[in-house]
Amino acid sequence: MWNILIGILVVLSFNAHSEKLDKITEITASSDCFRGSFATYDKWISMLSKSPSFSKERFPFTKTQFDHFNARLACQTFIYEVDGVAVDGYVIYPSESEGSLPTIIYNRGGNTNYGRVIFGKMMFDLMPLADKGFVVIGSQYRWSGKDKKAEEFIADGTEDQFGGVDVQDVLALIPIIKQLKIADSERIGVYGASRGGMQSFLVAKAHQDIKAIAVVSGISDVTTFKNRNEDTAFLLSKLIPDYYNNVDEALKYRSAVQWADSLPDAPTLLIHAKDDERVAFSQSVNMAAALEKAGKPYKFIKYETGGHDLSSHHEEVLDEIVSWFKSNLTEHKM
Repeated sequence: MWNILIGILVVLSFNAHSEKLDKITEITASSDCFRGSFATYDKWISMLSKSPSFSKERFPFTKTQFDHFNARLACQTFIYEVDGVAVDGYVIYPSESEGSLPTIIYNRGGNTNYGRVIFGKMMFDLMPLADKGFVVIGSQYRWSGKDKKAEEFIADGTEDQFGGVDVQDVLALIPIIKQLKIADSERIGVYGASRGGMQSFLVAKAHQDIKAIAVVSGISDVTTFKNRNEDTAFLLSKLIPDYYNNVDEALKYRSAVQWADSLPDAPTLLIHAKDDERVAFSQSVNMAAALEKAGKPYKFIKYETGGHDLSSHHEEVLDEIVSWFKSNLTEHKM
């Protein structure tokens, strides 16, 4: 779980139709996603081809897809400050839209810098969503920028705490959303995958104005990780402050199944495969039961197979997510 994925940096620039993020108080720097090695499809392929493990035959994106998103979408990465800590974020939206659009806060999976949303992830999951008429914004969660071994990691507030101070990194996007002309701050939903499910529930609990929630292969009960295995226990002990003196309270705090009645009345979509090898299917089963008991509206979509990433159901899942947010953010505009 401590394997490192390195986020790919892009240089400063602005799409012709992008909002000027440098005018937003909390943002200290911004960059165009379609820049440098990502300026054209051929440059992207050229950069990736330098790796001996790259196979163009297995590459999931076509030039047509790339050119479509490049022409239709504004995509920017940015750095913003949360309690004096620099955090990386990104925002994607239709570049030619007039008026404000419903906004989705995407919460990524992983921990520390593992699972950071790189350009390929944006192309695969987030640009198709933005292309349907949404502003998609997200946080990479705080990270020192240093690759550390597990034994070197200290949960001192400058790094991800797996549902601790990093939740503030997501909540800090809301003031940014309110300053974006393209974003409708009255129609905000949260969408999370894997660990991002836990994060989405925590954000919705803290910000009761969230209008819709969608969670795919999501964590809803971290208390089940307590005795999972030695590696998991060690990871949690490094991420969560004062873990061994606070373990039960800390895990319950991160487990929405324990406090579903504290969530807003926003409808929740749960999607999960029964053969998920990373996050047990029972996490969503139990979350659905908790939502039912709390009287919260929800929908639970189950797949027999598909694993944790549900890649074999990618288009179906995307359609469900789009339909969910259109129904609950777009069609019922206040």
